[in-house]
Amino acid sequence: MVPEIGLTPQTIARFRERFNAPVEVLHSGLNDSERLSAWLKAKNGEAAIVIGTRSSLFTPFKNLGVIVIDEEHDSSYKQQEGWRYHARDLAVYRAHSEQIPIILGSATPALETLCNVRQKKYRMLRLTRRAGNARPALQHVLDLKGQRLQAGLAPALIARMRQHLQADNQVILFLNRRGFAPALLCHDCGWIAECPRCDHYYTLHQAQHHLRCHHCDSQRPVPRQCPSCGSTHMLPVGLGTEQLEQVLAPFFPGVPISRIDRDTTSRKGALEQHLAEVHRGGARILIGTQMLAKGHHFPDVTLVALLDVDGALFSADFRSAERFAQLYTQVSGRAGRAGKQGEVVLQTHHPEHPLLQTLLYKGYDAFAEQALAERQTLQLPPWTSHVIIRAEDHNNQQAPVFLQQLRNLIQASPLSDDKLWILGPVSALAPKRGGRYRWQILLQHPSRIRLQHIISGTLALINTLPEARKVKWVLDVDPIEG
Repeated sequence: MVPEIGLTPQTIARFRERFNAPVEVLHSGLNDSERLSAWLKAKNGEAAIVIGTRSSLFTPFKNLGVIVIDEEHDSSYKQQEGWRYHARDLAVYRAHSEQIPIILGSATPALETLCNVRQKKYRMLRLTRRAGNARPALQHVLDLKGQRLQAGLAPALIARMRQHLQADNQVILFLNRRGFAPALLCHDCGWIAECPRCDHYYTLHQAQHHLRCHHCDSQRPVPRQCPSCGSTHMLPVGLGTEQLEQVLAPFFPGVPISRIDRDTTSRKGALEQHLAEVHRGGARILIGTQMLAKGHHFPDVTLVALLDVDGALFSADFRSAERFAQLYTQVSGRAGRAGKQGEVVLQTHHPEHPLLQTLLYKGYDAFAEQALAERQTLQLPPWTSHVIIRAEDHNNQQAPVFLQQLRNLIQASPLSDDKLWILGPVSALAPKRGGRYRWQILLQHPSRIRLQHIISGTLALINTLPEARKVKWVLDVDPIEG
């Protein structure tokens, strides 16, 4: 299993080159007949190997022998809509049920996985050398305070890019923000274009000449004038990958630039075309979002730069440090993979931040040890278990009432004990999405089994609550988003 559809072509190519056996692929990008064909071949034993994303976990096999989860730490394995499940955890359960081995692979294992290693549930096997015996990349931090940025880049980074390009190498610029700009502002009165369905700012997509909400995917044309004061002086605020591609060209005339994000790869086969161009050497500068951080092998990339990481350093989500540490390590791993010396440049206004200091000078393993100790002290997962029950409504009234009734029901349950901690009802971190107001309660308990019994007993009674039929509610076990 791989976390993203974009990783299947290169994975299939490697397996077909290495194994003299039929290889099939399963993911949501296939049409129904293609999926059915692969499904039947796995079921009757014609397919020896199936490579796919999280939904491939449910494929029937005639004689399944082993499950391999590549990049097991990746949040894409968690289904976030509809029926919520984590494909990695279900794969572990399936392997246990069928009494077969399972391999969880990652250079940056999830803290849950490392906790299971500590508790002797998993066995740790370490690969002590990089692929192809590549040397570790040199790491540099650029302090942006007082710097005059050009296209979001510090002068020192532009100079390094020129050095690597002159040596006929490739450069990756990582910016985890697609679109032209994350907001559109009226310069005269300060009005900002905001999605009425989500209360989030619209992202400007200049090539399509529209504003798009990245939460509910609603769109509207770019206004010619400010709806508040009538001014035509509208300014894009902030930097996205589309803008970076546009403003970078004058600094590197004649250098081919390729942008790889969801906007440029939405068409079927587009990602494969972009990657093929990179491997041919047709693109020298690669601009991308986290799609570029996930397992791709670019042998001529010797410089990787992360342009804007400060937002990840100051987040209300207790998992943000882990996600950033994994992202930084994975992005860094794209540099110097084929015998060439790689370099990683990180731009920040906070070079002294403890998370950056640990990652840069001690590495991911040291970060993980420190993070596990902190979470144990604070009694946070993976040392405790979390369940979120989220409710949504259209008027911001029924959802909190329903969740308060639910909280009272849980606290009155004979299965509850003094180790159960309940937070809420509170607004979700994204309090409005798609025109619906979102509230939630968080349940925490040191015993996973006990929490499961509490939830099971509560679900049997939930439809007796007066507000239950007036809201849309979902249950999220082991949530990865607040």
